[in-house]
Amino acid sequence: MQLSKIKIKNYRLLIDAELEVEPKTTLIVGRNNTAKTLCFECIGNVLDGAPFSFNDYPLQKRENLYTKIALFMEKKITFEELAKQLEPISIEFLVDYSLDDPEDNLGALSPFIIDVDVDTTTALIRVEFRLKADEKALWKLLEESYYKDGVFTLDDDTHNAIVANFYKLFELTVYAVNPKIPEEKQVKKHKELKELFPFHIIPAERLLGEDGTQNSSLSALISDFFDMSEDELDPSITKKVKELRSIVENANKSVQQQSNEILSTLVSSSVGFGYPNSEELQLGVTTQLSIDEQIKNQTQLSYTAGASKESLPSKYNGLGYKNLIKMEFLLAAFAKKVEKCGTACIPLLFIEEPESHMHPQMQHAFAEYLEAFLGKITSVGIQTFLTSHSAHVANTMVFSKIRYTQKTKDGVTYKNLSTFAQENPTNIDFIRKYLTLTKCDLFFADKAIFVEGASERLLLPDMIEKCAKAGDFDSQAYKLPAQYYTLIEIGGAYAYKFIPFIEFLGIPCLILTDLDSVLGTEGKNGRTYYKSVPVYLGETTSNKTIKWWWRKSKGLSEDDKGKIPLTEITLMTADEKTKGKCHLEFQTKEQGLCGHSLEEAIRNVNRAHYELEDTITEDDIEFSGKSKTDFALDLVYECDDYTIPAYIKSGLKWLNEQKILE
Repeated sequence: MQLSKIKIKNYRLLIDAELEVEPKTTLIVGRNNTAKTLCFECIGNVLDGAPFSFNDYPLQKRENLYTKIALFMEKKITFEELAKQLEPISIEFLVDYSLDDPEDNLGALSPFIIDVDVDTTTALIRVEFRLKADEKALWKLLEESYYKDGVFTLDDDTHNAIVANFYKLFELTVYAVNPKIPEEKQVKKHKELKELFPFHIIPAERLLGEDGTQNSSLSALISDFFDMSEDELDPSITKKVKELRSIVENANKSVQQQSNEILSTLVSSSVGFGYPNSEELQLGVTTQLSIDEQIKNQTQLSYTAGASKESLPSKYNGLGYKNLIKMEFLLAAFAKKVEKCGTACIPLLFIEEPESHMHPQMQHAFAEYLEAFLGKITSVGIQTFLTSHSAHVANTMVFSKIRYTQKTKDGVTYKNLSTFAQENPTNIDFIRKYLTLTKCDLFFADKAIFVEGASERLLLPDMIEKCAKAGDFDSQAYKLPAQYYTLIEIGGAYAYKFIPFIEFLGIPCLILTDLDSVLGTEGKNGRTYYKSVPVYLGETTSNKTIKWWWRKSKGLSEDDKGKIPLTEITLMTADEKTKGKCHLEFQTKEQGLCGHSLEEAIRNVNRAHYELEDTITEDDIEFSGKSKTDFALDLVYECDDYTIPAYIKSGLKWLNEQKILE
């Protein structure tokens, strides 16, 4: 059995969120402040049985809360109507046991299976933080705030009373729900829910020391070795643990006996006043020594230097290794805990930002081998949830395990990348390979800029700063340089493959590409061959992204082979260059000429720098250099006040003005 889906309603940003859960590992990625960790916190609250606070109730729902309670206090609606109209904080767990043998004991899941149909293979559990069924208590808590001198009054005191008494007004209730008939449900004990879902959270802010400044995970693990019975221990360590226990037991006996004798002599010799005499019971001392407690509480991790047997304390090692070792101990401790449950429960493990202090290669290794490590230390199927801001972690995971958090004005949704893969089979392989090869941070950006090549990648950050200084971004309080954008070098031949993916993620995206004007000539075999020419000679474009975009705007098939006249492309309006949250820009005519690449556009608008006359043609601005990278670097270092081509400035202004939350 395994958890397959989680639904959360009315918890902070999670107004109506659904998270599809993978059998082994689910990775949640997204921008900052998009509720990646909120899911963990909500589940942790519920499984701990902790009450929610007023701050957990979403802003969008509070006005309705105030209004409905006021109507009840004014006696305009009944208590039963109030209970129905108030939206509770709720969470649903959908458990799939279709792969279990029908004869198997489903253990802790059994209390939540209330559908007697043998064909039903899912169990639905709902937990609600809902209004307590105690009308008198509610009235008693709020009456003084709503009635001043016997007159019904609405003011700040009424709101404050709800805030202060929120946890008293509501309570957690656990239901087993019939997945086929949602109205059919049974109240269950919270203990039954906790037994079904043993869970452990490894937070992002984890202390990494093993130097006595905290209850170390190493000490906790060693305590388990002393407390477990032999049949509970991993067979690979049973022999060594038995050996350690034997040494400790013998040492305890020897030290106990010797210390008792010496201390008894010291006490007898020190006590005077004639007592005790030889005819009475003699004084003695019994000291309870426990070496195993010392081992449990005082054992610290250290690092030894080979055969020299010299050692250094844990705090002398790098934070990345300490973080990795710390998580290994915590994972091992949790694995030992859930081994006692066997297959009768569904263990949930939450790891927040495992990449802390790790270098990229270590992040990659952690993500790649996490499942193998858990499989090695326990046979129980632990379902793991990760959150991450690391492109190295995200791009190591297969798409089916990734959930992208998108934040809108209506709340946060968890998008399953498998859904996109199924809907876009022709694009998904390229996107997956590109993300893996480049480690791009598309999942964590507010906005994206796709550029043609190395020249754009080198020049765009400088151009953005120049536009900001010139006041081109002043229409927004937070200007583009301060916004979290990612710059992705993809080229006109492939940028269009990313457009459906960008739309799926809901990120504003600017595509800067080249016009790539070409002229066709007919070969001896009757086939048309195209060569690059200045724009004034061009009859069409060789740029696949522009062609894809133009066909989409005209409602044509992507497979359409018709030639697209270059004039139709150059005459596209700003609206025609915008498709949803994506905007396309390419070279336009400036000072009477139009380049067909970035380099030509720059030469055209910076004629003095390149020693070009005013009366030149498009042939004269042709870029004939061998290295576009050198061209970009020379411009930055040799010409501080160069002019930015209009198409780039236009695109950057568009991106600057795009809203993230819609």
